Amino acid sequence: MEYMLTKCENEIANEWQKYQGYTIRPVASTINYYSELISKINDNAKSLIFGSTPEIRSIYQQLNKPLVIVDRCIKMVKAMGLLTHSRNPISVNESVIENDWLMPLQESQQFDVLIGDDSINMVSLNQFPEFLENAYQLLKQDGIFICHLLIKPDENFIKQPFFELVNDYRNGKIKSHFDLASRLNFICYDETNCQMGWQKTIRKLGIDKLSQFYPDFNFIEKFNFCNSHFTCPPQREFEQLVTNYFTIQEIFYPHEHDYCLFEPVYILKKGGEYNE
Repeated sequence: MEYMLTKCENEIANEWQKYQGYTIRPVASTINYYSELISKINDNAKSLIFGSTPEIRSIYQQLNKPLVIVDRCIKMVKAMGLLTHSRNPISVNESVIENDWLMPLQESQQFDVLIGDDSINMVSLNQFPEFLENAYQLLKQDGIFICHLLIKPDENFIKQPFFELVNDYRNGKIKSHFDLASRLNFICYDETNCQMGWQKTIRKLGIDKLSQFYPDFNFIEKFNFCNSHFTCPPQREFEQLVTNYFTIQEIFYPHEHDYCLFEPVYILKKGGEYNE
């Protein structure tokens, strides 16, 4: 599946810029948390990022630390590079490997640090073990995996009737467009495959329902080109699975918006019940 419903790198970058503050991009507290972690990494350490998150790439650029970017879509990597500190498709400190996140790298490389900002959410639920096993194999023995992901929202958000959600927004219970966008995704969450996403929400609710928020907020105009979808497992199930491969050292929750409750960042250290 493509990340964006457009092929032009500049247009991808322009669209992605519109998503600042929304669940698809790390918020300021998450960026600060990443910055603190990355600044402590030894300059000679080997770091790999799944995907091309511009905020993370900018931190590495500003610290002049080397970074390996792994993604199956080089066009997306170059488009996101236009939003980084260097404003270059690929910066001098970066090297890019075109590869699926579920596949081992052709060269037997191992890294001190892996970072995935919502990357695990881009695979299906039955592929989570494969993703985590590949991450495990990519890490050196004392390596860490900084894993930011979306988890399943509370059941009452998923089951909330649409027009009750409309009233909550109009009455100020939903405080921002950022939370509104997430809450609209939540009521379209598919409990069968644990997935939600912008295009799924547009298809399920349609223009008649989404126009309830015009002109204050145009969900379709905002996300019309974004095809990112998210597999969001229940948190307990994710933690049970992840401890087969890693030890959970820390969990950080961003705090700008209500939806942040469902976007933890895990610091995972290599080592668990997994036997090679």
